[in-house]
Amino acid sequence: MRPLTRFLRTMVPLVQRRRDRCSRAPVKGPTFEVSADFGRLRSRASGDVLTAVPARLGPYGNSGERYSTVDRPRRPDEMPGAGDRSMTNSQVRYRYDELTWPEMRAAIAARRAVLLPFGAVEDHGYHLPLNTDNVIVEAICHAAARRSPEDVLVMPAVSYGLDEHHMDFPGTVSVAPDHLVNYVADVAISVARHGFTHILIVNGHGSNRPVADLAARKTVLATGAICAAIAPNAAVNKTLSEPALSRGRRSAPGGIAHACEYETAMMLYLRPDLVQMDKAVKEIGQLKLKYFNWDYPEPSAITWNDWWSRMSESGVCGDPTVATAEFGQQLFEATVERLIELVREFRTIPVRERVDHH
Repeated sequence: MRPLTRFLRTMVPLVQRRRDRCSRAPVKGPTFEVSADFGRLRSRASGDVLTAVPARLGPYGNSGERYSTVDRPRRPDEMPGAGDRSMTNSQVRYRYDELTWPEMRAAIAARRAVLLPFGAVEDHGYHLPLNTDNVIVEAICHAAARRSPEDVLVMPAVSYGLDEHHMDFPGTVSVAPDHLVNYVADVAISVARHGFTHILIVNGHGSNRPVADLAARKTVLATGAICAAIAPNAAVNKTLSEPALSRGRRSAPGGIAHACEYETAMMLYLRPDLVQMDKAVKEIGQLKLKYFNWDYPEPSAITWNDWWSRMSESGVCGDPTVATAEFGQQLFEATVERLIELVREFRTIPVRERVDHH
């Protein structure tokens, strides 16, 4: 008899007997169930919600700790202000990539506008995370869509931007402008080819402005769809933040530019777990020349971006020290409501026929 055959004939009965004993043995100790509340572990015996011991292995949480199922990072649609939590995905889904292709045909027929969040991964001072621009722009888009799902679909974000001037700060990710324009345009053109007629590139990063504009123009010229770019971030464009911005602002001129009062207030409201206010510093750049104003929401005759390390030691340009979560909530609510109004108006823009006058 071969050695392997002898081994199997010996082990199989042992395994079978052990399995039979285990199946008859009573279960000792508490049992657990996973609730519908995004994976919270609940003891059937006590009803307590249990939090796993953080493992210092993962990318999330303070001190490099990985979040448990209770403390995991929130999706953009779970941020504060995202809207009515009672609305389920089975009613009206607004996340573009969660629809099936037959459902997509219905969304196209309904002429829902498509929002493409466009952010960046870059330094934001000592006190804010690299993903600040992404957190803010995605939260705004998802809140607007959740509150008005019949009007909007939100695409997965383009999370990297034009950031070469920030590369002196570790962790920054930059994409070459020609690649970035083509990439964003390809995404929007793909959407338009399926029949969507109104597409908004929603930009959360100042240096993405020319990229978003060129990508929108390429989409219009390639498809005939109505494609436009907008920046809801008040450090880039204050239109959607007013009048909350002017009423609640505490910083002096120069206080809102980058990792500033605005962005810090928004993050204190949306993701306070990622904000380290004890490390926030005030660092004001060039305030006002005759033709140049560094305070972004104010008008400036010229557009200029230097190497960021030549303008800021910390990465901050502004005054984050006066930011509050209450101000962030006011800004967020104002911006979301204005964005909903804007999208509804945007959807009314007619798609006209071209006329070749040759």
